[in-house]
This record gives sequence, C-alpha cells and structure tokens, in this order.
Amino acid sequence: MKALLKNRQIIAQDTLMATFQLEKPVNFLPGQFALISLISAPYKDAKGPERYFSIVNPPAKNNEISIATRLRDTAFKKSLAQMPIDAPIEVKMIGGSFTFPENEERPIIFITGGIGITPFMSMLRHANENNLPNRITLFYFNRNQQSAVFIEELKQLKEENENFNLILIMTEDNNWQGEKEIVSPELIKKYLSEFVNNVYMIAGPPQMVQEVVGVLTDMGIVSENIITENFAGY
Repeated sequence: MKALLKNRQIIAQDTLMATFQLEKPVNFLPGQFALISLISAPYKDAKGPERYFSIVNPPAKNNEISIATRLRDTAFKKSLAQMPIDAPIEVKMIGGSFTFPENEERPIIFITGGIGITPFMSMLRHANENNLPNRITLFYFNRNQQSAVFIEELKQLKEENENFNLILIMTEDNNWQGEKEIVSPELIKKYLSEFVNNVYMIAGPPQMVQEVVGVLTDMGIVSENIITENFAGY
C-alpha cells in the first residue's frame, strides 16, 4: 500500500516519530506492526530499505500509521530522518499476534523498557478511547527521563483512565524521585496485591524479555500467562 510521509518529530532523546498518510484506510489490531519500505531512500546499505515497526496510533486512526524509533547511524534511519515531507513510502504488510487481549477479564500487566513502549501505546490509546474496562498496569523502565518516550501522555492517560496504573522506573537518573531499581519480584509485588493469575505482556530487546520472563517464572507465573514480543535488531 502506498503512503506519504506526513509528519516527523523528535519526541525524546535520539528518538524520532514519523507519521505516514495511507492512500486508503486499513484495519489493524492494537499492538500489531507494519513493514515500512522507503522509496528512493537517500542512503543505502546491505540491509535494504525495509524495516518492521510497531504501530503507535490506535486502530481508530486507520488512515495513517505512526511509528517511533531510536535514531542510529544506519542508512534506513538516516534516510527516514532526512527524507522530505510528502516523500512516498510503501506499507508492505501489517501483522503480528502481540495484540491487546480485549476480552480478558483478568488484570493485564505490561512490562517494557525504552522504545519497547511502542506497541503498548496503541493498546493504551485504544483502551482509553473506547472506555474499555480492562485493568491495566504498566511497568515502564528507562535509563533517564530524557530518553523516556511518551511519558507525559502516559501520565495523562493515567489521569483519564481509572483502570490504568503507571509505574515509571528510571534506573540511571539522579534527578528522579520515583522508582529506580531494575525489574524484580519485590518491585512487582509492591504494586500488585495479586500477581499469580494476571496476564503479563512483555516487549523489548531479547535480553530484557528473557530477564523479565525469568523473574516472573521464579514468582510462580506459568508460561500460559506470559506473552512476549522480541524487538529484533534493537
């Protein structure tokens, strides 16, 4: 599907958000990803002009796709950062099974770090816009406030949605007055009075996902209650 780059902005330290206007509306589920292909990219390398990105906007905005990514010294990301507005791109596919469990009656726990927040933003926006009754807790880990993405919007969502609880953790920020420790049983138990039978959704780099799964397993969480998404090439 053809699309145009309609907006681009820096939303955190070394983090770019881009919005593509689609030639026609498309259906997708909150949490899914899109394969973005740059047409006439100004920079090229052996990895090619295509990358997978989680969709940040909710499904209700079905005439556009927004993505967020850390800026790196790669041909794809330099091209994305420098392409002119209205430059053509192609959305080659939308898919993925890491989606919001809308009919789930149990509490849903999101655990992520850094740019791993992107699929959860689509889910949280969807839940808020539709006044869904799901009880959601987000544990969001970052090194510092400067690199944390969407934290002001997340704080606003917490104010607007009584079913949403937000726990921000900055592990290397001397100016942060909140939580600072890495994921641990103690941290999870501090905010969850009942933790065994929840649904846990984890997204991020493979090492982080593996560490979180290990913590949850040690706490007695069965694998059936843990859903993961590894960010390849993170």
